[in-house]
Amino acid sequence: MDTIGATIRRLRRWRGLTLEQAAGLAGISKGYLSKIENSRVAVDRRSTLVAIADALRVSLADITGDGLEIRDPDADSTVPAIRTALLDSDLDDSPPQGELSALLAETQLVAAMRQANQMAEVGRRLPPLITALHTHARQPEGLRALVSVAHTTSLLLKGLGAPDLAWIAADRGHEAAERLGDPHWIALAAFARTQAHSGLGAHRRAGTLARDALEIVPGDAIDVRGALTLTTGFIDSVVGDDPSAALDEAEGLARHVQDGNRHHLLFTPANVVLWRMASALEQGDYAAAATLAKSVHPTDLEINSRRTTYFIDYARALWGLRRPDEEVIALLAQAEKIGPVRTRSNAFVREIVSTMVERARRQAVAREARGLASRMGLLKTA
Repeated sequence: MDTIGATIRRLRRWRGLTLEQAAGLAGISKGYLSKIENSRVAVDRRSTLVAIADALRVSLADITGDGLEIRDPDADSTVPAIRTALLDSDLDDSPPQGELSALLAETQLVAAMRQANQMAEVGRRLPPLITALHTHARQPEGLRALVSVAHTTSLLLKGLGAPDLAWIAADRGHEAAERLGDPHWIALAAFARTQAHSGLGAHRRAGTLARDALEIVPGDAIDVRGALTLTTGFIDSVVGDDPSAALDEAEGLARHVQDGNRHHLLFTPANVVLWRMASALEQGDYAAAATLAKSVHPTDLEINSRRTTYFIDYARALWGLRRPDEEVIALLAQAEKIGPVRTRSNAFVREIVSTMVERARRQAVAREARGLASRMGLLKTA
């Protein structure tokens, strides 16, 4: 797999743009773009990636890559069946398939398995579940389960490098929620849509969806309100606005939530800290992100998917602070241990590792970095 910098250079030349022209369109300096292309610096903000993609008139996925060389082949092989299930199912009346009670239990199971980074097994279980739940769309419980499964499906597909299909899954959940007509579930479906739009680089649209959903979410749905509020805060940081008000509000809400993971949103005080870290990184405030990381223990995050993100973002903060490579690699190793596909496919991790290998400041660290780079498909073989 090419580095992001090499991909940007290839796409820029394909578009017939000079460094100066592309940099100007992206709103960055020519020197900075040159360093990115030559892996002399790592891209450390989503807003930068989106700006470069817009300048080159390509999608965000065109730059970050689909990760085919490094994804779990077992998980990846489930995507065609998931696509078929989504495209072949609708909410029109069909003879019910399977017992609804069993499908509801399966819905909860696959959501928990995704949070545990069990991507391949989730991918295998989703197609028949998606198909069967559509046949129970006349019952409110069936529609609610479909909203939940659409959320699980969208996040899985996003992680497997299929952002367009992730959007289709999230929109299917929105369709089910609209038919149900319950503002609680409409707002929950909107959260899935915000994540799908962010995966496509459509951050402003994601922010609009989140704010619209906040207008209708019931007062007792504190976890849903909190997740949407966190989304608005993070989006503010991506587009250059101040996220502090939204993040402070979410922190206050988290103190009052009874079960922050009832919808598999993990809206807890510890997870709010993780969102604060992400916003600080997007603003380039690495010191704040590192300080926030020290304020929470990864076990407080409860689920492996969020723990993986914690170690990745902590590593990004230390990298931004130019801390020793040993410290950065140690955190990335912990992330890879509990979430190998999530870690290896992360665009920012790939940038850090490729830059680290290119620089190879210390041989011992270089060996560790090259090992991770190899598992990420970043090293060329003859």
